[in-house]
Amino acid sequence: MKIALWSLGGIALLLVLAFIALQIFFAMSVKPVEPFVPTKAEQEKLAFYSRPENWFAQHLQGGRETVDGQTIDPKLQYMMEQVRPAAPWLRRSAPLIFATPWGRGFIRHGADRDWRLLTQVTGEMAHVEDRTIQGRGGPIPIRIYRPETDDKGPLPILVYHHGGGWIFASIVSHDRVSRLIANEAKVIVVAVDYRLAPEHHYPAASDDGEDAFLWARANAASFGGDPARVGVGGDSAGGHVSINIAQRQLAAGKPGPTAMLLFYPGAGLPQDDPSYRLFGTGYALDSTFIEFILPRVFEGYSPGRHKEADAYMDPASAPSLKGLPPAIVVTAGFDILRDSGRRFAERLQVDGVPVHYTNYPSLTHSFLQFSAVVKDADTASSESAKLFGKLVRDTNGAETILSSPITHIHSQPQT
Repeated sequence: MKIALWSLGGIALLLVLAFIALQIFFAMSVKPVEPFVPTKAEQEKLAFYSRPENWFAQHLQGGRETVDGQTIDPKLQYMMEQVRPAAPWLRRSAPLIFATPWGRGFIRHGADRDWRLLTQVTGEMAHVEDRTIQGRGGPIPIRIYRPETDDKGPLPILVYHHGGGWIFASIVSHDRVSRLIANEAKVIVVAVDYRLAPEHHYPAASDDGEDAFLWARANAASFGGDPARVGVGGDSAGGHVSINIAQRQLAAGKPGPTAMLLFYPGAGLPQDDPSYRLFGTGYALDSTFIEFILPRVFEGYSPGRHKEADAYMDPASAPSLKGLPPAIVVTAGFDILRDSGRRFAERLQVDGVPVHYTNYPSLTHSFLQFSAVVKDADTASSESAKLFGKLVRDTNGAETILSSPITHIHSQPQT
């Protein structure tokens, strides 16, 4: 009995020591991201994925993947092939790592560096400024980007919210994205570092986004912006935050955003969509991750309860979207959220909201973070930002600027 107890005690001690060692490893691995200086390994990674597209097409494990009439970009397919063998291990280990503050810091730090590394570097800003504003839930860090432009007067504003499933990423991970949009759209970008889950459950992110939007409009003159032309935008979870902002202003009878720029947005719960089945595994954002994050973001949610969501959690299923601002909705062909984005765009059109929907069939979720190495990702990012710049300057002409939106669907999903 004593030997057995000693064995159990020894095992427990080893587990405790292993846990402590793991936390020390996580803590030592987290170093400041800014100023961003790529490590040798990161430089090699960037150089590798900067190779010509043909090289990747010739080194795929199988032939080019075509799903639902769409063919994935060869670089993105190569990336997916590299991570698929590790996917089962990641599904098992990620919840354990994410359960501790040190583990979350490690994951978030990695995302900040990885996403920044492969994003296109664009021209220098005329001015970049970090500020902290006061929100209902506490201080909110923001970063303001003013591009170089011949227009010396007040510029339109885009209040931008990063993606990351409400649980990771930041204004740091999206610094180059913000610069790209500011340069292409010729607008001031106010990037919002909203609170993350599980430390802060929904609606914390939407609260911070709304507070930042109202602050930007009220204080536009302090950073050279036009308070009459303030739009909102974001990618993935940040798209959801942006839609919530517009919904809240409409419900309160207050002036809403001038326009919306939504990249592969969390515009609706995707569980019943064809794209959820087609791309549920093997294409970066997968169904396992969706069911992992939702209970950690939305208190009381559990798998299978998506039909109970309200209009703010599931905007595409709202009773009405009438009165929302004109929108640019951009999806990726190989994305679990493709069809929910399409449904949201179609609902906007049915409810009389000017909308431009584009599906880029060769791309995957998070393509903004591959714009430095994937040509189609750079095209999608730049085209969408330029269109937003036109829209936010002339919302009276939105129906002309966003004409024939459904004709811009590159690939119709199977039914």
